[in-house]
Amino acid sequence: MKLSLNWLSDYLDLPCGPLELADKLTMAGIEVEEINEIGGDVPEGIVVVEIIKRSPHPDAGKLSVCQVNTGTETLQVVCGAPNCDAGVKAPLATIGTVLIDSDSGDKLKIKKSKLRGVESYGMLCAADELGLPGGHNGILELPADARVGAPLKSCLDTDTIYELEITPNRPDWLSHWGVARDLSALTRARLRFPDIAVPKFTGTGDAVTVQVRKPSLCPRYTARVIRGAKIAESPEWLKKRLTSIGLRPINNVVDVTNFVLMELGHPLHAFDLDLLEGNGIVVRKPEPGEKMKALDGSELSLSPDNLVICDQVKPVALAGVMGGEHSGVTEKTVNILLESAVFDPSNIRSTSRNLKITSASSYRFERGVDFEMASKASDRAVKLILELAGGKLASELIDVRAEHKPPKPVLCRFDKIRAILGAEVSNEKMLQIFSGLGLKVERSDSASCVLLPPSYRLDIYREADLAEEVARIHGLDNIPPAPLAAISGGDREKDAYYGFETLRDQLARVGLNECVNYSLISIDKALLDARFADITVKKIKNPISLELACLRPSLFPQMLETVERNIARGNRDLRLFELGNVFCADESMFSEERLECAIAITGKAHPERFSAERDVNVDFYDLKGVVKALFEIRRNKCEFHALPTDTKASANFAPGTAAEIVVDGRVVGECGETAPNLVKGMRMTAPLFIAVIQADSLLSGKKRGVKFSQIPQFPSTSRDVAFIADESLEHAEVMKVIGKAKLKNLEKVELFDLFKDEKTLGAGRKSMAYSLTFRASDRTLTDKEVNAAHDKLRARLAETLNVELR
Repeated sequence: MKLSLNWLSDYLDLPCGPLELADKLTMAGIEVEEINEIGGDVPEGIVVVEIIKRSPHPDAGKLSVCQVNTGTETLQVVCGAPNCDAGVKAPLATIGTVLIDSDSGDKLKIKKSKLRGVESYGMLCAADELGLPGGHNGILELPADARVGAPLKSCLDTDTIYELEITPNRPDWLSHWGVARDLSALTRARLRFPDIAVPKFTGTGDAVTVQVRKPSLCPRYTARVIRGAKIAESPEWLKKRLTSIGLRPINNVVDVTNFVLMELGHPLHAFDLDLLEGNGIVVRKPEPGEKMKALDGSELSLSPDNLVICDQVKPVALAGVMGGEHSGVTEKTVNILLESAVFDPSNIRSTSRNLKITSASSYRFERGVDFEMASKASDRAVKLILELAGGKLASELIDVRAEHKPPKPVLCRFDKIRAILGAEVSNEKMLQIFSGLGLKVERSDSASCVLLPPSYRLDIYREADLAEEVARIHGLDNIPPAPLAAISGGDREKDAYYGFETLRDQLARVGLNECVNYSLISIDKALLDARFADITVKKIKNPISLELACLRPSLFPQMLETVERNIARGNRDLRLFELGNVFCADESMFSEERLECAIAITGKAHPERFSAERDVNVDFYDLKGVVKALFEIRRNKCEFHALPTDTKASANFAPGTAAEIVVDGRVVGECGETAPNLVKGMRMTAPLFIAVIQADSLLSGKKRGVKFSQIPQFPSTSRDVAFIADESLEHAEVMKVIGKAKLKNLEKVELFDLFKDEKTLGAGRKSMAYSLTFRASDRTLTDKEVNAAHDKLRARLAETLNVELR
């Protein structure tokens, strides 16, 4: 909101300058975002001139050639403004004057020039070209009494304009009077309320009726009739007030309603009474399919949720938002109906949002207006209209109001306020602050008082609100700083959240990106994890949506959804993880809630490489490597066993591509290639591999000690062993046999080749090849020693596993 310092000074005498005032406003909660000085920085060389003759340009239809009197000489100036008529007094930028563009900051030096062949000795200026309010609709027209030849600065009223950021809970600050009330409490300056004395109505009254059919949406509607008004241009003082805050003057009646809006914060609307059919007002909801043309020319399709102001036939205004096109005041208007009403904030907010129309009125009604100000604003506007437009008051105040609940008294305990603020503020000081803010003291003693908030303070209804008011007015900078009391937090590793955060960091260390999903999902989505059935899912009794009907039993379904969403958006090389709580209704599966970790990888194994290596997709062993690396970072030991096909979890994975994750003999998760039916329709270009792990096995698993191992001083030697075996033979079983062989100096065993081909090996057969690394810590091994160990292992494999050695 824009606030004029000159306008504000009408209501109180300010004891401080513009900059100090800005500080006071900000510290009181009325944030000043910008300060603009008007008239004080007009460039030198701008003088007042009078246009004595206007002629059309001989070679440009939109330009005029003007003869202007500078007081000492007559100059010829080419001008493109529509209002450069003879007799108008305007500012002239003389040759040598430097103007500054307010948007770009560029400087423009005025020179003698030719415009389409006609010489011009200066520039007639618009308001915005001088950094003044008023826009760029034409040259700035100066008052008729402005002295020709005088510097423009001498003819301007300087002003300071503050751009305020008003919080939604303080609609009472959306006016000059509202800000003045708070400043009076801050500075103890005496307030001067504007004169609202309305001439006493005498007569039988105008036969105008007001009917409110929806009092819940319009708790108060007032109307007055003025007859015989003369619509004309507003006086200079009124135009200056409006233009100072960026409003465009229209005519004396409309300008009065805008003036009162910015003065008292209460929206008004003036109707042309002769354009209202039926001589009455009806406040109602629209009929089905009803439409209305707004003041801005747009046609509005009304809905049953809106509220409209109607005559006896049609809508003439959208309540609280905007007037209608064919009922407003024009130069032909003689008789006026003045509306001042109170509307329901939530209804105005939804109407403005749904119809995409905002106005200064809707901005205030959305936040709530003062119920009691409706009649005062009407009085103020009527007084000004009668002064500026003439006419006669033709009716009493027609006031239709629903039952209005007055503000509730609020208990204030003085010691409680001091405890909240952490500052010593005397009881007398608090009572002085409350009185200055307009709160009525109903009862007071040495311990407490009971306060009745004024009707415009919609934000005060509890003791903490009173503490805030004391802090604002007493001064936040007057509250003494309190020393911080530091308390030792103990061992951070015992903190419940520390382990969780460490695990997240470690998952990121192994190359994964975190994703986060809601805990609520649909039942159909929950059952994508084959481990769960409808009876094991924990359902919500009264879900707000079928998409949020149960608590997730597993992270598996949402990880599938996350992958699908990324694939649909072109992100195909994925390394994802999620840590989150899962829930189950069957305690035989797991207790009510537990922490789970899900990992998903798909796409290219090495997208950063070139040629053929770049085209290699991830496989099961990439996922296994990630899981194993995670456990190793945490110094936990895990094993991988083939996932039995008779378990429910096996349905989540493609046959023969899944494994159980085993820690200390307990199955803590599964990993493998996702079953084809679960990725159908995802447009995958590479297999999807997912691991689901019970996170408690990571957080509370037994950590292995770290042992120092000296860097080997002697070289290693390698041997390979390859064999053809039955397809059912597992890698884990081979490793178990190798371990039991207890080969001396065997350092490392790796499976480096797995081959299947029915034509070459036969049905149900596969080839497995292992690399064996031997090394001694005290010498270089001989071929004889290594060959003996190698032969021993080959014999043990053939005998124990019934394989065909190659």
